[in-house]
Amino acid sequence: MNKAALLGTAIALLAPMAHAAPVATTTAYDDLTLTAADMPSAPAGKLLTLTVNGVEMPLVPGHYAGKVVLSVTDDIPVKYHDLPEHHFRAAAYVTDGALDPSRSVTAALAGGYSSQPGVLSNAVITSHGERFNGIIVGGKGAYRIDHPVIDLVGNGGNDFAGFGAGIAARDQAQVTIDRPVIRTRGAIRTAIFVGGHSNVTVNDAEIEVLNGTLPADYKFTVDVGKMMEVPWMLGLSGNVRATNLVDQGTVTYNRSLIRAQGWGAMSTDDNTHVRMFVNDSVIETVDSGYGCYSIGDSVDTFSRSIVRAADVACIMAAQGSVTFTDGTRVHSNRYGIVMHSGEGGGTLTIDKGSVMDSAQTAILVKGLGTNVVVDGAQVSAGNGVILQSMENDDPFMVAMLKGEIPEGMTALPPGMSGPPPGAPKGPPISPDVTATFRNTTVAGDFYNARPKGSAMALRFENASVTGRISTSTVAPASGAAPRRATYQEVGHVVNTAGAIPGGKGLSVTLGAGSAWTVTGPSYLTALDIAPGAKLNGTLRVNGRAKTVKPGRYTGQIVLSAK
Repeated sequence: MNKAALLGTAIALLAPMAHAAPVATTTAYDDLTLTAADMPSAPAGKLLTLTVNGVEMPLVPGHYAGKVVLSVTDDIPVKYHDLPEHHFRAAAYVTDGALDPSRSVTAALAGGYSSQPGVLSNAVITSHGERFNGIIVGGKGAYRIDHPVIDLVGNGGNDFAGFGAGIAARDQAQVTIDRPVIRTRGAIRTAIFVGGHSNVTVNDAEIEVLNGTLPADYKFTVDVGKMMEVPWMLGLSGNVRATNLVDQGTVTYNRSLIRAQGWGAMSTDDNTHVRMFVNDSVIETVDSGYGCYSIGDSVDTFSRSIVRAADVACIMAAQGSVTFTDGTRVHSNRYGIVMHSGEGGGTLTIDKGSVMDSAQTAILVKGLGTNVVVDGAQVSAGNGVILQSMENDDPFMVAMLKGEIPEGMTALPPGMSGPPPGAPKGPPISPDVTATFRNTTVAGDFYNARPKGSAMALRFENASVTGRISTSTVAPASGAAPRRATYQEVGHVVNTAGAIPGGKGLSVTLGAGSAWTVTGPSYLTALDIAPGAKLNGTLRVNGRAKTVKPGRYTGQIVLSAK
């Protein structure tokens, strides 16, 4: 496709030092001065974009020299929930597998790019203005983006809708992105956004997103489409997510490096059914944030990958699920997995030689039911706590459980108010925490500090465990409930092991080939020991000493180290 044609047949080359006037069609200048009293505008239903030497710029008063273009493009209106309509602009807008010149600011496509049917190659896109998208692909059909280099500076508009993203896929588009290099610096300036029913495959990506400066009039909120920073009650900081998967999208990342300064790297949000696959990739958060976030009907699967997180490897919200498999290695400077919000019902799977280590608790379950499977994998925790179930200490969740709407929220977040209207209702979600450790050796403690609301059932199969397994009570490690000024204390608790009368309790099953070495007082309500299993410790049931042998024990069970 001829690039001059893409700029429009109505381009006029004006004399140097032209002053702005109403702009009816795309117009190029050698030199342009914009004044506050004479700012250009586009016709109704159109949008206006300023580029200088191929770089998208804020449309503000000033003197601009070089290859200056005022591009007039058709509006790209996007409605997100009940928010005012968004008006997207993009360097390249693709619909039904073809580049649409009428909605593309092609003056912002540089680098000797090539646009052929179904393919955009070697596009270089640089933006120094806010809310400008690099490439949007919508409609139906397949489209390939080969080696785009995208650099965006300035805040985005709504990362739940892909407003200001480097590359955004929507509708039913089938998109392949090869060798992208994307860097953004700005609040909610997402690198890759996948929404609608789109299916996106990203190969060999280099992605880095850096925090921006929040607007001076911004007030903290967790309302979807309005928030511009991570909810602090997650114990995190930062204001940009590297990627976001919403609606009913599917995305696969192969052989990619994805890094976020804060908030998070691989996010799902506001969805009805999404699936994320990360293969042979490195995922990082640097100053703060999570490696991945799975919420609602969402499954994040990591295969042969590395996840390095400043705070939390992955967060599972509502019924979101996460899988680490095929030798994936996971490290977090704080928590491995944090589960919070909603009723739960998701599954955490760590298997096939994968390794997860964390500086603090490995698996932190807050106020919900879940299922954990560790099979042929290793899990370790720097503070010695492998699995912790507790009431949610998130100050917002505490308020909502009291029927209050906390400051910064006008509606419940996605996943908190049940399935979307019209969505099929699944079976009731169990409030209990079940965990199976199979073909592994684990050293650390397991605590159920929520026994009145949730049972914990642990099963060990051909597994060796050394540590305490007990019901408990918890207290904030700092001595005070966390608040915004102490957001990093969210989830940081100290356990006191003990029997909890009237609770659902904690049961342990030692399958054949398993062994438990008790290291301190442990309080259970049920214990099953299979033939061939070993328990190294003393056993008392309802106050009476018992000889340890295969069988089932119920009641008030206390185990101690020998």
